[in-house]
Amino acid sequence: MVQKIIGLYSNNQAYTHFNKSNLFIEISNSHLAVWVRTESNNNIIAVEVFLINEQISFDWDDIFYEIRKQSVLLDKTYIITNIFYNNNESVLVPAYKFNAGTATGFLDIMFGSNDDCVEKYDSIDFWGEQVYNVYRINPALSTLIKTNFITITEFHTYSGLLKNLSIQKDNQQGDGLYVNFYNQLFIAFVIKNKKIQLIQSFKYTIPEDVLYYLLNLVENFKLVLTSDPLTISGMIEQNGAIIQLLQMHFANVYIASVDNSEIAFEQYAHYPLHYFTPFFNLQV
Repeated sequence: MVQKIIGLYSNNQAYTHFNKSNLFIEISNSHLAVWVRTESNNNIIAVEVFLINEQISFDWDDIFYEIRKQSVLLDKTYIITNIFYNNNESVLVPAYKFNAGTATGFLDIMFGSNDDCVEKYDSIDFWGEQVYNVYRINPALSTLIKTNFITITEFHTYSGLLKNLSIQKDNQQGDGLYVNFYNQLFIAFVIKNKKIQLIQSFKYTIPEDVLYYLLNLVENFKLVLTSDPLTISGMIEQNGAIIQLLQMHFANVYIASVDNSEIAFEQYAHYPLHYFTPFFNLQV
C-alpha cells in the first residue's frame, strides 16, 4: 500500500521532539512528501517521500498508519504543520468574481456536484492580481489531518506553486510553460504576460504521454516552441527519457533546482536537487 522511497536527514538531529522547526506535508493519492524547515534560518534538514498504491483499496486511516510506521519525522512535535493538498479538483477564480457563497458553484460546474467533500479556498496575490483557488478535499482526509496534527495551516499545491512563482521578482522568464513531475503525475501551468492561463494536473504512464499533453498546451495557448521557455522539475531522471524527449521538441528547456544553500541534510547522487523542487518551492 505504501512504499518509502526517500529518507534523507541532517546529522544534527534538529528534528527531535524538542525542535523548533516547521513541518511540511504534501498529500496526493499517489504520494506523500514530508520535510522539515528550521525556524531560525529556514534550512531544510530532513525529507521523506512515500509512494501510495492507488490500485489497492483506498483508506486514509490505513495509509497514514503505514506511513507513520516508516516515518522518522511524523511522531515529533513542531511549531506548525503546513499541509498542501495535491489534487485536481481546483478552480482559480478572479477576485472580482469570487465570494464564499459561490465557491460550490464553481466546483460543481467544473467537476460535478459532490456533497461528500470539504471545500476550501486560498487567496493568491499573483504579481498584483488577486486570485482565489477554490478546491475540494476528501472528508476522511480532512478529519485525519485535524486529529493528527495540532497547529496546522492548509493550502492547495497549486496555490503554493503560484505563490512561489509570484515572489520571484527577478525572474525574467515569467512567461512560458512550467511542469512539475510527481509519481506518474505532473502539474502544468501556462503563464502569459505574467497572468495565469491554466494550471492543471495530468496523469501519464510513458514519456510520450507527457509530450502529447504539453504540445497540446503549446497549440491551445499559442506558445512558441522555438522561444517560449519550458521549465521542468520534480521526480524525473536527470538524463532520462522524459527530459531527452522534451529537449527534442522545445528549444529552451530549463531544469529548475532548489537553492543548495537551503539544504542541510545528507545528499545522495541519485536524487538530484531538481527532484525536490516541487515540494521545497511550495509557499504558504
